[in-house]
Amino acid sequence: MSFVNDADAVNHLKNHLSTKTSASIKVLAKIESMESLHKLEEIVEASDGIMVARGDLGVEIPLEQIPTVQETITHVCRQLNKPVIVASQLLESMIEYPTPTRAEVADVSEAVRQFADALMLSGESAIGSYGQKALSVLRTTSSRMELWSREENRQNGLYQRQLGQSLPDRIAEQICNCAVEMANNLGLDAIFVYTKRGHMASLFSRNRPNPPIFAFTNNESTRMALTLQWGVMPVLVDLSDDIEVNISKTVDLMKTKGMVEEGDAVLVVSDVIPSCETPTVFQSIQVKTIV
Repeated sequence: MSFVNDADAVNHLKNHLSTKTSASIKVLAKIESMESLHKLEEIVEASDGIMVARGDLGVEIPLEQIPTVQETITHVCRQLNKPVIVASQLLESMIEYPTPTRAEVADVSEAVRQFADALMLSGESAIGSYGQKALSVLRTTSSRMELWSREENRQNGLYQRQLGQSLPDRIAEQICNCAVEMANNLGLDAIFVYTKRGHMASLFSRNRPNPPIFAFTNNESTRMALTLQWGVMPVLVDLSDDIEVNISKTVDLMKTKGMVEEGDAVLVVSDVIPSCETPTVFQSIQVKTIV
């Protein structure tokens, strides 16, 4: 959604969409003006995600402020558990040339260092002569920076603002925070999350854990929404009320895909409870070794 200056604009669009369809449609707001920066937190809270539109921001604010503004936006989004996309001119020179400038590589690395959920190419892939190569550069540069972050244990120092108001929500947050610390300290190979609405998987993602997060859900809307979350690989599967059945099924599936192998240690968390409408109640949390 472009030209968002306050939360009312987002809420108005959401209300309009709700009158047109029963489908779960996510609204992402573009931060591209001075007005939106002044009301950043309320816009982030109202939206389902944020795009940092750096090209338009560069017209509104002094150029030298863009790096710090970008970091502020990504930080606020992570604190409020909303995905954030960094966009515009990441590899702009690759519209015409097969290799990026060193400054562009550093720019991509900085966005990854700030723990942005996603990076988006524009002209590079839309009209550029080297779209596939630009995507390859983006992937390899991002992967190298993420590896460095894990090697330096940068995730361990992340502060998390408390979001939940009710006791069950606050408990869920603390369990996810502690579970991620445990997964990092034990050097686990993966995190398996079984979730209907995706909230628990997003709480894990918010902590930027070292192991990959495999989020298993039986809801297609949830699967699609989770594709934007940092470090989350959502998988659509039929979920049983029996957690052990779910674990057995998904372990076999991920072994077949080559995502885990025998001997891997996996953190397993589930909020799938029969006929329960509360999205953050935990049914199970355990550590298992793949056999």
